[in-house]
Amino acid sequence: MKTLVLAVSFLGVLAFMSGKYIFMVSAPDNSVMGVSHSLACPCECPMVLEDCHMSCGLEWKDLIGDKLKASLTKTDITAYFYKRYGKEALLTPAQRISGKWYEITRGGYPAKDMVLFGLIVIVWTALVYTGLMMIVEKFKSQKV
Repeated sequence: MKTLVLAVSFLGVLAFMSGKYIFMVSAPDNSVMGVSHSLACPCECPMVLEDCHMSCGLEWKDLIGDKLKASLTKTDITAYFYKRYGKEALLTPAQRISGKWYEITRGGYPAKDMVLFGLIVIVWTALVYTGLMMIVEKFKSQKV
């Protein structure tokens, strides 16, 4: 039973943390990173624009910056990219997952960030596991 609770705790925490990293915007909508979170990289790579540091992605980020300086909103800017470049400019959830996975597997993250992520997952897993075990023990004691 303890192994099952530990596995559920770990998978739950890992899914939550990964989902938060993949889908949640960490930058405000009125910033280049906030807008680029919704766009695909313009070249053939599967990256999310916010993670791209190649010349093609940097050109799009410069364009986003210019449009933000002209007081356009995130909605206006993404609509511009959709009109100009078509649906390939916008991300689907599957493309976002693929792009983030590509970023991780190609060595795009510093080792210290990966270690920190691992430590956060371990600490939260321990906390969730402890809480779940307390609940399980409470129900076991009530059945007796």
